[in-house]
Amino acid sequence: MDKSVKAQITQELSEIILDVMPDAALLDKYGGIIVERIAGEPKTHCCGYFIYAQHVSLEFSSGVLLPDPDNILEGRGKLRRHIKLMNSQDLQTKQCRHFLEQVAKF
Repeated sequence: MDKSVKAQITQELSEIILDVMPDAALLDKYGGIIVERIAGEPKTHCCGYFIYAQHVSLEFSSGVLLPDPDNILEGRGKLRRHIKLMNSQDLQTKQCRHFLEQVAKF
């Protein structure tokens, strides 16, 4: 995946996050971007995204709690779940806004 595709995905993802959670802060941490639902309140970390060689990963801290009838979320960890994004169309087809709306309610 080339840099321009990664940049497009992360730009669109950031816009969706801030649209869904207008009081959020996007923090550069742990090699990616971590989302605080309420800026300045670290206990509200809910998700983040990370750039890898072949995809961008949208990760949910408590993803196991998210309803996922279409089995979009990946991962087998105790709590975390993620979505691999290969192109900007994946933002819609993999229901990223829906999952972000769910974590905004936590």
